[in-house]
This record gives sequence, C-alpha cells and structure tokens, in this order.
Amino acid sequence: MLRFGGKRVRLGRDDLIGGGTEGPNGQRSTAQTPESGAQRESEESTKELLAAYQGMLDVVEELPAIVWLRWGEKGLGRFLKIPYLRWFLGYFLTHHIRKSLSTLSRRFHAIDALAEDPDSNKTNREAVDLYLKSLPPMPYRNLAFAVVIAALLVALPLQSFGNVFQVLDIVGALIRFDTSQLARAFQYKELWSTVRAMIVFLLGFAVVAALLTSPFALKRMLFNLYPATKERIGSTAARDHAYSVEGLYALEDRVFGEVGLRRPKEGRGDLLVQIFVLMLLLLLSVCLGVLALVLAMSWDLTLEVNTDAPAIVNVTLPEVHWIFYALPALISLVAFVVLLRRLIIAWGRRNRPASE
Repeated sequence: MLRFGGKRVRLGRDDLIGGGTEGPNGQRSTAQTPESGAQRESEESTKELLAAYQGMLDVVEELPAIVWLRWGEKGLGRFLKIPYLRWFLGYFLTHHIRKSLSTLSRRFHAIDALAEDPDSNKTNREAVDLYLKSLPPMPYRNLAFAVVIAALLVALPLQSFGNVFQVLDIVGALIRFDTSQLARAFQYKELWSTVRAMIVFLLGFAVVAALLTSPFALKRMLFNLYPATKERIGSTAARDHAYSVEGLYALEDRVFGEVGLRRPKEGRGDLLVQIFVLMLLLLLSVCLGVLALVLAMSWDLTLEVNTDAPAIVNVTLPEVHWIFYALPALISLVAFVVLLRRLIIAWGRRNRPASE
C-alpha cells in the first residue's frame, strides 16, 4: 500500500507485474504474446487429438461383430454389401494410438530438454503421458500365437499334400539351434516334403492374414469418417477408403506438424495381402491362357509303344473349344490390371499428408 497526495492506493498482484491493461467499461484484459497464443493452440490441438482417439475407442465398443457396408456409391456397387469383422479392431486401434502418442511424447520431451524453459510443453507432455497410461497393454505374444494356431487349423485340410506340423519342427530346431535336424529337413530325400509343408503353411497363413485385413480396413474407414464417425459409418461406401487420407488422419497431420514431425507411417499389411492375391490372379491368367493357346491349335500325338510286336499308335486330342479357357483367362487378366492400378494408388497415397 502506497500513499500519493494524501490518498492511499492499494496495488494488487496484477498491478505489480504489469500483467493487465484497462479496457472499455472498466474491463481488464490480459496481454498475450505470440508465443503464448501458439502454445494455447498447441494444447487445444493435443486435447482434440486425445478426445478423437477416445471417441474412436467408444465407437468400436458399440459396433456389431460384423459390419456390412456398401462397396460403392454408383452402379452395381450400391447393391453389393461387403462384411467387415470387428474382431481384433480394438487391437489395431490401440496399437495405432500407442504408436502415435509415444512418438509425440518423445518429441515433447526432446523439445523441453532443449528449451530454456523445461516446462514449456508440460501440459501437452503430461496429457499425452496420462492417456498412454490409460491404454490397455497389447498382448503381442498371445496374438502371434493365436495367428499361428489359426494358420495351422486352416492348413489341416491340406494334410494329404503336405504335413504342416513339419514346419513347427523346423521352427523348433531354429529356436534350439539344432543344426542336425535342420540339415535332415533340407536333405535331398526330405526336401520336397519340406517344401510342400511350407507351401501348405503359407496358404493357411495367407487365409488368416486376409481375414485380419478386414478389421484393419474398418479402422481406416473410422479414421476417415471423423468427426461424424458414428453417424456416417452406416451410409459410407467402402471402395475409396483404401487410399483416402482425411478425417482423423488430417488432425494427426496438424498435431504432428506443430512439433515439426510427420504423422507416423501406417502399416501396409492389407496391401501386402492384395499383392499375394494379385500374384495368384496373374498365375491363373497365364495358366488359362496357355491352355487356350494349346487347345486353339490342332495337335496330333504320335506314341511309340515297345512291346513284343512293335507298332505305331496315333492319338488325337478331343476337340475342346479354346474360348472356354480364353474367357476366364481374359477375366483374370482384367481383374489383375484393375486391382494393380488400385494397389499402386493406395500404396502411394497411404502415408501422404492429408493436405496433398
């Protein structure tokens, strides 16, 4: 308290630090610097991202076990319904959130360590760290074990072609560093059976991987439909979401861009499964094309038979119209070209910023 001209004047804390200015109608406004404004925007963006992640987790809990979505918006795609499984969707979503927020948390710690004020990003850092603690742990080992068991069960019907359990013996030998058993598995006599066992296991694993792409694709749709995910999920067309980058992805681009980072790259497991399907389509098209070419020609076979009475036997192949093989070959080739084009577009756009 000070005395000026016989009057007592009481100075408050704001008067001592000069933190305010008198505005109209006696209202006091606080002075803001560009740094404080940017910091407040960063905190709001981080809070918005965390709220969006939590909203996604809540939406996933309300989805049915199988989500049926239209394939396209025009033509026959409007009437074609594609099922998407919710199984493992929570794991895919939790893994994505944990990966993104861990990267963001490390960046906030690095900025604070190098800044003059080590608490410049304290609010953001604490908010991200607290949300990371709220996420359930990822049972990676249990998931890997479940995938292997599912692949073995799928491959059991092909047991007559190859013993899929032989692959487990090879894996066990690798874990134990048992070189003698590995050498026996790849000997000349056992090599063909080992190759057949691996082929059967890869086919079973491919089927399981194809099933896992369903919840992964559903997760991408949920992200693209943000912020009205719950309202739009029932009316969206699934066709274009493979390479769309919008919605929550755009929010991630903005938050990570504010700290000088790019959004962490998203996995391309679904695209790798599509590559496997493309290889099968190409192989089928080539095989059918070769058969059509063979049957389009007129062939006579001459067989030399050695018996007690040598003779020459002429055998003519039955005439099967080549169009029955050429048409499926053409359809497979067209499907290969269309899917390859979509795959190239999706591969290029998947991890681009949403603004591009």
